[in-house]
Amino acid sequence: MIRRASATLFVKYRSVTFLSLAVALNSLGMGTIAPVLPLFTAEEYHVNAAQVGIAIGLFGVGRLVISVPSGYLCQIYGRKPVMALGVAVNVLGALMVALSFSYWWLIGWRFVSGLGGSVLNTVATVYLRDESTPQNRGRLLSAQELSILAGQTLGPLLGGYLANVFGLRIPLYAQAIMMALSFAVIVGPLPESRWREPTPAPAHRPSTAGPPPDSTTPSAATPSAATTPSDAAPPSRPPPSPSPGRQRGDFWRMMLSPAFIFVGLFGLMIVANRQGARFSVMPLFGAVKGFGPNHLGLWLSLTHFPQLFSTLTSGYLSDRFGRKSPIIPSLILMCAGIATFVWAGSLWQLLLSGVLMGMGEGLGSPAGTVFFADIAPPGLEGVTIGLFRTFGAIGTVAGAIVLGAIADVAGFPWALWVDAIIFAASGIGVILFVRETYRRRRS
Repeated sequence: MIRRASATLFVKYRSVTFLSLAVALNSLGMGTIAPVLPLFTAEEYHVNAAQVGIAIGLFGVGRLVISVPSGYLCQIYGRKPVMALGVAVNVLGALMVALSFSYWWLIGWRFVSGLGGSVLNTVATVYLRDESTPQNRGRLLSAQELSILAGQTLGPLLGGYLANVFGLRIPLYAQAIMMALSFAVIVGPLPESRWREPTPAPAHRPSTAGPPPDSTTPSAATPSAATTPSDAAPPSRPPPSPSPGRQRGDFWRMMLSPAFIFVGLFGLMIVANRQGARFSVMPLFGAVKGFGPNHLGLWLSLTHFPQLFSTLTSGYLSDRFGRKSPIIPSLILMCAGIATFVWAGSLWQLLLSGVLMGMGEGLGSPAGTVFFADIAPPGLEGVTIGLFRTFGAIGTVAGAIVLGAIADVAGFPWALWVDAIIFAASGIGVILFVRETYRRRRS
């Protein structure tokens, strides 16, 4: 019975399964070099800590310039070809990093590899949006977050083992191999989703500021919402796109809506907290408190495990109680985690802060993605998701710089308190000023 149920689920969600596998393999490759790349760069090319930071950070900078173009391209050429192109670029960049013979060669190809990785993550979100309905969108979009977390959790273990046994360069080759496997999944068994996008009826245009008509009334649902997206047969030709004039109007209404502004800022702060606080300021503050590298490494690793479970919970809450429902517990847990870290004087308090922040990020991160998937105008789904990824890219760059500068001027505690205050304000803005985009109808 279990085998039959598993086979039924695989057939039902075949496309989601293969996409999750491709994303997980790509994330596993990136995770494999996470504990190795700083050591490799410093020992191989004898550079300082700032130059090591550049080699690591350039991978994420590509999100600033490529997220929106990749979303636009997937609207024209389809999801699968653009994802395949992104992963191919990622594979090339990873291989060139493994073959690097100078520092400048390494950082140049790290940037190229980051461009490809950003394309994959952006278009994968659009793909899952295509495959979902308003009723299951939260859970399906959570699949991407879970796949990334799985790679980030297992990758460092694999990379550390390979480095200890075979040397620091071998994990770099392992990254290229994992990404090549991801490419094989995308060009092979993964089906295309581009032609399954429903064309909304003109009489039921969804509003970017409020719930779409089909979110609560089954009779107003699109044909694909009545069946599982993966079961629906793709039409023989793509659905007609809205007129350019209507698309422009829908786009600017979305850009000026409270949902776009406040949810975008909330997504920015999720990433800024991760990159600026958890990965930059907190380890330095922890060292000042007297915690050693082994304690801080355990603390960082511990954040991922509760995040796996809270990410699953976020998707369920979003589909069951509305898109805002994960945000309030996310705010409470994240701010409690930051406060616990500031006051931590023992190992158990340090680890507790990691658990709280991991749970908070797992609840909040998918919520913003689902909001943007809901408000995307017809025919502009790719561009909309690209804009949301750009908010995250700004958080990646600004988080470490701004919080680091505050720490230099006012001290580590002030940097973390400012982080908590701005994060809380962005989430409260979503709660107060953004209308719910989906709430399950109670029978």
